Amino acid sequence: MPSPQITQPAVDSSPLSVKQPQAWMRARVRLAPNLLAQSRPWVRGVYEHTWAPMRDLERQLRCLPADLFGFLLECEGGYAVITPGASHYIPGAAMIRQRQVQNVAYIAVEDLAKDTEQPLHVIGHLVDHYLGCGGVLDGPWLSEGAGLKPAWQAAGERLVRLFPLGYGIDDVALASPRNYFAQSLAIYCRERQRLNTADPQIEKWFRSTLWQTAFWKS
Repeated sequence: MPSPQITQPAVDSSPLSVKQPQAWMRARVRLAPNLLAQSRPWVRGVYEHTWAPMRDLERQLRCLPADLFGFLLECEGGYAVITPGASHYIPGAAMIRQRQVQNVAYIAVEDLAKDTEQPLHVIGHLVDHYLGCGGVLDGPWLSEGAGLKPAWQAAGERLVRLFPLGYGIDDVALASPRNYFAQSLAIYCRERQRLNTADPQIEKWFRSTLWQTAFWKS
């Protein structure tokens, strides 16, 4: 009698830079109800089905450090919703598909369809909030000199000293410390050399903090 064949489970060989964003998206990212039906006709022409915008968001998120998503998954709250409305981050309580959550980054499907930096900018606000105080509603953000860990607070204090120098990459970055962090993060992911030319100190700051494994293990 032939020996029974044993099927080995498939091994996921995807790098952490792929698996970690995917895990966070499965847990924390949602689509607004009737997303494409509520969107402009040209957006419906870009996306063949409702789930397609998720693909574009995942592609942008892969630019961020894999360790960041592990940290965010350990935190309470911190969601993202792909919406037909404008991109913005709202701290505090919110309802997503009849479930109460907290701290939501709303990402415009139009920004994903146009492939702008806005999705990363909005996620940047969420990251800023959570690194600073773990998402506490009225807590201080990293860009305001705070940090959940001593090393993170030290990084936040360094960041605070950079904003007044006025080298922000654009008018959005120059608007406030929070926008400085979020916009610089987005441009670091998409056009790092451009950021380094305009604001080399913030480029170095990201390179020596969020993009260092030691930062997350401190």
